[in-house]
Amino acid sequence: KFIGEKRIFDTWLDSSSSQQYILGYLWNRKFFEENYPCSLRPQGKEIVRNWLYFTFLKSYLLFNKPPFRHVWIHMHVVDEKGIKMSKSLGNVVDPQEVIRRYGAEAFRIWSFLEGDITEGDIRCSYSRIEGNAKFLTKLWNMARFISSFSIVEDGKLTATDKWIIGELNKLIKNVDRFNEEYSFNRSALAIRDFSWNLFAAHYIEMVKPRAYGVKGFTEEEQRATWFTLHLVFRNLLLLLAPLIPFITDHIYRKLYSKRSIHIEEFPKPIGVDEDLTHMTEEVTAFNSQVWNSKKSQGKSLKDPIKIEIPHKLKRFVKDLTAMHHIT
Repeated sequence: KFIGEKRIFDTWLDSSSSQQYILGYLWNRKFFEENYPCSLRPQGKEIVRNWLYFTFLKSYLLFNKPPFRHVWIHMHVVDEKGIKMSKSLGNVVDPQEVIRRYGAEAFRIWSFLEGDITEGDIRCSYSRIEGNAKFLTKLWNMARFISSFSIVEDGKLTATDKWIIGELNKLIKNVDRFNEEYSFNRSALAIRDFSWNLFAAHYIEMVKPRAYGVKGFTEEEQRATWFTLHLVFRNLLLLLAPLIPFITDHIYRKLYSKRSIHIEEFPKPIGVDEDLTHMTEEVTAFNSQVWNSKKSQGKSLKDPIKIEIPHKLKRFVKDLTAMHHIT
């Protein structure tokens, strides 16, 4: 008894008008003409055949142009066993529940750190989100420590300071390249690895005595520490701002500026008169050796130890001696 509808209009052809709407085709034709095509279409793999193809078709029919300069096709978020989420299976991780438990920033940093969604599906679970969210705690603790020292405009850098700034420059270049390639997972991993495993674990521990001005360090050396701590941390906040926009903006406003971090320029490499990044492996290996030696002897990290600093590290002797309480 029913007669099928003959006036068919595919709803994906309606959705394929998104780029015209974004660029104000109906209300600002001049702006549209100056900026079309759009720079980027991010979308899931399951709607390539319909949304993406129809968008291209309509754009060529109307404007004889592609609708975007780049298309970033990503895979899916699945459950912790790699199975597609569905209500019937009961394996859905509810975003609102994640936000209630851990906060939106934890959800964001997990999405970047968990895996490369361009290459394949990424697995989601509350435990994985909670684990990756520990980086936010680390970032907050670094901010608390560094905020206890005055911000200074310059400093006569020591070898230790030049070394970490050189490593920061490498990070800035890599993150800029990864972001241009839409490799946001690699970008986030590089920032976390530098922040946690190099800046916090090695540099901050090496310069704590100098930052506090313990006996043997000059005011000039102390000032260089304060300068470097804030220089590196400020740039880390800028690198992280596109990934975790709220915590970085909050810390940035508290420490460095009344205006938002999101109107600042993206970091550029900082000029230093020499690059000491070739010493990174020797510095970190020596620190790990001392820590392991103290642990095997049942000593605390603050206990004195008699150990020889390698000749290669002679330029770092003062910081290493104070750091490890070497006698």
